Amino acid sequence: MNALYFKDLLDKTHRGVVAAVLRGGVPGGQLYGYDLVHALDEFGEPIRGKRKINEEQAAIIREIFKYYAEGRKLKHICDDLNRQGIDSPKGGKWASSSLVGSFVRQTGMLRQTLYDGFVTFNKLQYRKHPENGKRLSIVRPEKEWITVPIPELAILKEETFLKVQKALDERSSMHMQRKLIPAVMTDEERRDKSIRRSKEWRRNQAVGNKRANAVFGGKLYCGEHDQKITATYAKHYSCPVKGCANRNLHYDEIIKLVLDAIAELDEAKIIEHFESDEIQQVRAHHTREIERLTRYLEDLRASINKVIDALGPDARSSEIRAFFDDKAEQIQRTKLDIAHHKRELPGSTLPRKLENIIQRHQNLVASLRAWSRDPEAVACMRQIIERLTLCATSQNKSKAVCLANFDLQSIISTNKRP
Repeated sequence: MNALYFKDLLDKTHRGVVAAVLRGGVPGGQLYGYDLVHALDEFGEPIRGKRKINEEQAAIIREIFKYYAEGRKLKHICDDLNRQGIDSPKGGKWASSSLVGSFVRQTGMLRQTLYDGFVTFNKLQYRKHPENGKRLSIVRPEKEWITVPIPELAILKEETFLKVQKALDERSSMHMQRKLIPAVMTDEERRDKSIRRSKEWRRNQAVGNKRANAVFGGKLYCGEHDQKITATYAKHYSCPVKGCANRNLHYDEIIKLVLDAIAELDEAKIIEHFESDEIQQVRAHHTREIERLTRYLEDLRASINKVIDALGPDARSSEIRAFFDDKAEQIQRTKLDIAHHKRELPGSTLPRKLENIIQRHQNLVASLRAWSRDPEAVACMRQIIERLTLCATSQNKSKAVCLANFDLQSIISTNKRP
């Protein structure tokens, strides 16, 4: 009788909270960014879940979302808040877990839909574990969630909130990949990953916080001896091979050749890159893998459903649990592989707004022609230059030419940034 009473009480309480949410109330206790409002309705009953925006905390929330949308790390955001002496929602120091929450349970401050003007309820349900009796939270199917708009409680702009949600999904997927994939990687995959990491590290070094130098520094090579051309004394550069024509070159004559070579990048060269056989093969590979893995994922889910339908309530033995655990691991790995190929696919696809990319590149070249050591222009240009080759003749140095090789993947990703 007690069990039936508590079950009936649970259902009534749940229905009451759902009714309050549908009337515009916000369930739960204190929520960062809002203050509870104590008010009575026309019948003298307290209004459940009424809130108002706390402007001081709302400004902090907007700052957190702005930093995360710009790509800053959670640890750096928390460190900045702690240095400013800003209390966390629970009164202590800020931690990354309070911001990002759980990807599986869709919790955390950065996923709070009320900041976007929508209250989401009925997302989780709590049950006891049948073996150890512990209380577990289980995510309900998304179709059972209750979402009610409350625009007057919105703290963020919709585009900012959506941008952060997309970044959360991408970064959470990448985190799960870094955690789970290494255990099943082949030696070839580990080698490719190491090469990509080294290339990314070198690219980041070029745009670090060091003092801006020449745009060609460390990237200029002699076309005859394939040796790096380095500074010898004030504004003079030389190939290390004695007798080479590329010796005792003044900065002014080098920068002119370099800027002429950089300026030759146009839409035709980018289109040629993306239409090359190598890039088309990469694009086709990712497309095929997405289709294949999607079919494989559907087959895995279908096989699990068949076992459940066949066994019904008898699916509790250790062998059956081991079978389900193995299938769950396969599904997780397949999802991660699909997410990986979906992230790699845009890198082999011709961008839509190609004219904007070329215009930005031309603006950088114009800035460097006006001042060849412009720190911002130098940093951006060094990121997209892969190699500069200086070809000169011993008879006439005035006929020397510079050839530029660009990291086109980098120039595309750089121009996609907000």
